[in-house]
Amino acid sequence: MPRLSQNPPPPPAGCVWSKEASRRTGLSVKTLYNYRHLDKGPKPFPVGRKLAYPLDLIEAWLSEQRNPAPDADAAHSSRPSEPRRLRTKRRTEHNAAA
Repeated sequence: MPRLSQNPPPPPAGCVWSKEASRRTGLSVKTLYNYRHLDKGPKPFPVGRKLAYPLDLIEAWLSEQRNPAPDADAAHSSRPSEPRRLRTKRRTEHNAAA
């Protein structure tokens, strides 16, 4: 059985492997894998058995996390507060008879 090389191959130009992407984003490798399946975070592409993360996608994702875009739907879906109701005495049978 051939021995695996101790030195991993270099990532494609302009990309980093999962471990370096983890260091750059501040997320664990496991979180990056979970984000991949949830369609969150920077999008990797497979190279053999490894995942390569493009540096420009990592930087774009980080800047989006720092400056999130306002949610246009949330601004228009809010409704005004309900008017305050004053408490009134309940009318019971005892009050009605008096």
